[in-house]
Amino acid sequence: MITTELTDAEKVRGLRWIIASDSTSCVFCQLTVFGSAFILFLDELGLAKRQIGFLLSLFPFCGLIALFVAPVVARAGFKSVFLVFWGARKVIIGFLLLTPWILAHFGFEGAFIYVAAVLAAFAICRAIAETALYPWLQEVVPDAIRGKFTAVDNMVSISAGIIAVGAASYVVGHYQGLGRYMWLIGVAVAFGMMSVASAFSIPGGAPLRSRSAPRTHFVQVTKALQDRNFLLFLGGLGLTELAWAPLVSFVPLFVKEQVGLGSGEVVRLQTLSLLGGLLSSYLWGWWADRHGSKRVILSSLLIAVLIPVCWMLIPRNSAWSDVAAMSISFIGGVCSMGMLVIGANRLLYVSVVPPRNKTEYMAVFYAWMGLTAGLGPLLAGRAVDYCRGVSGKFSAFTLDPYTLLFAASLVAFILAMAFYARVRDDSWTMPKRLITRSGQAP
Repeated sequence: MITTELTDAEKVRGLRWIIASDSTSCVFCQLTVFGSAFILFLDELGLAKRQIGFLLSLFPFCGLIALFVAPVVARAGFKSVFLVFWGARKVIIGFLLLTPWILAHFGFEGAFIYVAAVLAAFAICRAIAETALYPWLQEVVPDAIRGKFTAVDNMVSISAGIIAVGAASYVVGHYQGLGRYMWLIGVAVAFGMMSVASAFSIPGGAPLRSRSAPRTHFVQVTKALQDRNFLLFLGGLGLTELAWAPLVSFVPLFVKEQVGLGSGEVVRLQTLSLLGGLLSSYLWGWWADRHGSKRVILSSLLIAVLIPVCWMLIPRNSAWSDVAAMSISFIGGVCSMGMLVIGANRLLYVSVVPPRNKTEYMAVFYAWMGLTAGLGPLLAGRAVDYCRGVSGKFSAFTLDPYTLLFAASLVAFILAMAFYARVRDDSWTMPKRLITRSGQAP
């Protein structure tokens, strides 16, 4: 290693820049590929569900690149690699602004191929950037306050995201055609570049010269795959992603097609999901720092099993449909914050990944996340298309093309709980003293 370890004071001074970068990046994400408006954009292009699932699966599937680029990233420097590829993905997504022109001149098939090419390039840059990001974050955030910092970071980011989704809901609900999505993408690119600029001031992320041999990297990867606690964690997280990713991807289309909500109302549901995450974030973070991440994960999963059931029971084309959908989305935001953001991230950084082997462990983690999160939308899209003729009633449940998707998510959530229950509790790592703003223990 060619740099000394950061002091706590240096780490604390850099936290505000992480928050600034994450909050502006959240606006970028909500207005582009990770927001409900983008799903509606793909639907308006006339894509089939399996095509939408394929495009959405490109982002996580490219995470498999992490296994191969991690040693190169470590040698080049986590910070420099992150900045280059995090910035490149913002430029690449801007090429979606040409979609209406491509559609007019080359038709539907040409537009699909063009969008797929842009998203594939975006996904590759995102995967390389995040391969650098996870080891860097383990270095720059003090473990003593990781839970609460993650909570505060998410509260600020979600607040920015709520404003962005509110604007997107207005634009989508009050205007027509592909042009409304182009405006959102243009604004998103501007916020994305602000995110990159903020990341320049985050400390750490220097090159690790000692990790230069690719053979050594893959030997360490093999050792990571022999870590039972790590594998149990990956199993629980993977099943959670398999359950959650399809819900995020296809619920917007479900409520539009089956429940009877308009496009503006569909985007507004994302605001309720973000609000649920915002209001629960600090509580989850405080609880994780005091009592351990595992309790946070299991508690949020207990609530999460109700989400697919509620979607199956939601009243259709009713005066109560909008209220019910907003309530379910709010609870979903609370659950996702606990099980995927606060709980899983803290457990990963504090007790699952050994800091001296962070490059290899994080590469395996990110690749596995990509595989499971990619399979979710891909399989879900095909399942919805396969079940497109399903209709009817079973007891209190309305059967439709999305019923199989919800049932599979329910089973995956239950299996995830079984895996997480066997992961080593991280409460033994709880610090007795917290770090103050100056970096000194009180």
